[in-house]
Amino acid sequence: IDCKHAQAWQAWAVMEMRAGDYNVAKTLLECGIKEVPTHGALWQAYATMESRRSNVDVARALFAAGIKKCPNHVSLYQGWACLELRGMNFNRAKILITEALTRDKKQGLGWLVSARIEEKQGNDGLAAMVLRRGLECAPKDASLYCALGKIELRRGHIEEARKVFEEGLNFNPLHAPLYHSLAELEAMVFNLDALAKLNKRAAKIFNAEGLTSSSPALAQAWSAKIKRAGSNMKLPEGVAALAAKVGLEEEDVADLEASLSEVDPASMIADIASHKPVHSSDKLLQSVAVQEAAAVSSSSVTKNSQTKTVVLEITDEQ
Repeated sequence: IDCKHAQAWQAWAVMEMRAGDYNVAKTLLECGIKEVPTHGALWQAYATMESRRSNVDVARALFAAGIKKCPNHVSLYQGWACLELRGMNFNRAKILITEALTRDKKQGLGWLVSARIEEKQGNDGLAAMVLRRGLECAPKDASLYCALGKIELRRGHIEEARKVFEEGLNFNPLHAPLYHSLAELEAMVFNLDALAKLNKRAAKIFNAEGLTSSSPALAQAWSAKIKRAGSNMKLPEGVAALAAKVGLEEEDVADLEASLSEVDPASMIADIASHKPVHSSDKLLQSVAVQEAAAVSSSSVTKNSQTKTVVLEITDEQ
């Protein structure tokens, strides 16, 4: 047995999480972290599980401890930013996702989270600019096209939204949400011919066997199952024996809990924000903000000079 095989610990723990066996998953992750403490995905999986169990403070401490051990693991910054975003802690989320983008601009998820932060604060124009910059860095990420098209549609830019959806399908014709979003757009404007063509196009690619449930629904089911699972369940004999072989004792668990209590997530975020020079992604987001401000100013001047301007605005119901 290779106890240093971090991916094996992670895969097994995720399988147990999905089965609702929280106590088993927790033990496996703790074993993995003891054996391979510099494997960021183990910390991320542990933090994500605690987040789904609504243990926000524990999850936050795990993300912080993981970053301390694995400062270059981009997904830890992304996951922590998502946690703060769900809690409406926008400043923290911005700091963390900016750091993630500084380390890797080619991951579309970072741009999606950054745009979502702006959306949540009502800054659709800035969110659109962030997504367009994201497409420059990750031009084949279909999720970025989908998100940008939805924002443009919400802003009333029908033609621009259609163009974005079509571009996304050209890059990735297998991304089902793009078909769904484009179909909604065509239905909104009663473009039946376009709907028929889109349906025929999708039918050539997808079949009944290829359709699966949406990931949000799966995530909710997984989360509910984990929350129902008891944390005091007795470990299966095989897992208990493996933990004993690894040498995971109560003292080790106590040490991990103690190390988490010593981590100050707020201080770590402050360090990320203030103890480093301005990175390229910081400058990028700053320049995007300046461009958006200029666009708003220009729009105001135009509106004042044209007294008969009709504006179509589609609001986002959240």
